Amino acid sequence: MWYNCGMKTILERGVVLGLTLMVATCQAGATFLLAGDSTLDDYGRKSRGPYASWGTTLEKSMKPGCKVDNYARSGASTKSFIASGQWAKLVAAIKPGDFVGIQFGHNDQKWSNPFYTEKRFADPNGLFRENVRKFVAEIRAKGGKPVLMSPIVRGTFGKDGKLRDGVDKKGISLGSYAKAMQELSVELKTEFVDMNRLTHDLLEKVGKDESMKFFVISTGYVKGKDGEPSKDVTHPIAAGAEAFAKLFIEDVKARKLEVATLFQ
Repeated sequence: MWYNCGMKTILERGVVLGLTLMVATCQAGATFLLAGDSTLDDYGRKSRGPYASWGTTLEKSMKPGCKVDNYARSGASTKSFIASGQWAKLVAAIKPGDFVGIQFGHNDQKWSNPFYTEKRFADPNGLFRENVRKFVAEIRAKGGKPVLMSPIVRGTFGKDGKLRDGVDKKGISLGSYAKAMQELSVELKTEFVDMNRLTHDLLEKVGKDESMKFFVISTGYVKGKDGEPSKDVTHPIAAGAEAFAKLFIEDVKARKLEVATLFQ
């Protein structure tokens, strides 16, 4: 009996140890593929100062063997990402167990001229949702794990010191896409990271002057990009990329999401 009990204890301890090791390493070697726009684009990891990708910055905190594979493209909306063939390239690269982060909205919102209307605009309550549903279905078909992410905020402050999320003539704001992503995550039962809320809360906490240090406007760079004004409070620089990546990692770890297993 002593022998049997001892063997049982040893076996139980071995199982516990094995499970612990599996939890610590099961995601090692997984890739976090990213679909998105210029706020995520890393330009093929080539220097494109002063712009920086908060998505690729995540890689600095990943477990050995894990990596970011960034398919985001400047100017992309869900519509143009599909039409350009970029989505098909991403899907072809998915391996079972990989995670795919999806963050759109900044360009889906644009309809101010015929080009934007035809090539980019996707209504947050219509085509945008259809496109995200397509993304999730095709990720899962390849054995991947979708992670929906709402778009980071623009650093546009009002005179009251509060961030503004302006509503256009169609009644659409960037927040409309954040709301759509959150609702889709419930509908499709995916993990969701509310980068819109997280970045909003951070910027309001530090205030307008400190917030500008996260964006291109603080560098004096005046060339306009993707239809944004030259005083660019949309695209993060290195300081913003670091801050926003930290928000993502802290959030997924605090909520024990499966994507958190990629990080140390």
